[in-house]
Amino acid sequence: MGAYVVLGGTGAVGSALVGQLIDAGNRVMVGARDPEKLCSLAERWGCERSEVRADDSQSVDACVESANEKFGQVDGVVNCMGSVLLKPAHLVSDEQWHETLAANLSSSFYLARAAAKQMRGRGGSMVFVSSAAARHGIANHEAIAAAKAGVEGLAISLAATYASRGIRVNAVAPGLVKSQMTRSLWEPAASAKASAAMHPLGRLGEPSEVAELIAWLLQPTAGWVTGQVIGIDGGLGSLTPRR
Repeated sequence: MGAYVVLGGTGAVGSALVGQLIDAGNRVMVGARDPEKLCSLAERWGCERSEVRADDSQSVDACVESANEKFGQVDGVVNCMGSVLLKPAHLVSDEQWHETLAANLSSSFYLARAAAKQMRGRGGSMVFVSSAAARHGIANHEAIAAAKAGVEGLAISLAATYASRGIRVNAVAPGLVKSQMTRSLWEPAASAKASAAMHPLGRLGEPSEVAELIAWLLQPTAGWVTGQVIGIDGGLGSLTPRR
């Protein structure tokens, strides 16, 4: 069984992933910002926990180092940290732009840097969460699309850099997934219908579905997969729905 670090582990996809990894017998260090949610998740799953801020590289370093000390190794890391900012560019403030980059892109870089230091001698797996919006133009997604496109570029470059050291790096690109963060897009009936209609399969994603793909990418069974951005989006990123 493996030892993993999951940043953003108190969110919908992150908590589903933590549960799946623990159920499979793995050891997990969860990093997140909210201490109460961290404590609740740790009590539920018996995982280790560390307070982490997306814009604080030192807290990310400390989280990964703590995992290595407690588990004796780090086999894989996942960044489920993120945000949703749906505004046209002319309405996005400097603060919102920097917050979006920090939550999605900077946090991924900090995690990759910290994990590479721990895994260079023995290999491992990194998985980052992008979005279908990174490569599929959707109105009012400029900031988040730019940040997630950066995540994809980061993942592919990391994969090239560290392949010779046995470190695999991949990203997953979900469509709209049901979570607290996206509630305003799927809870109202009109919004739910419009959001589902954007996806050729006619429904939104479940957190557990994205978590299962991430969990697979972490495992040795995916040992020949690296440098990939895998869409898990109901067809949103590559298909046109029938009207």
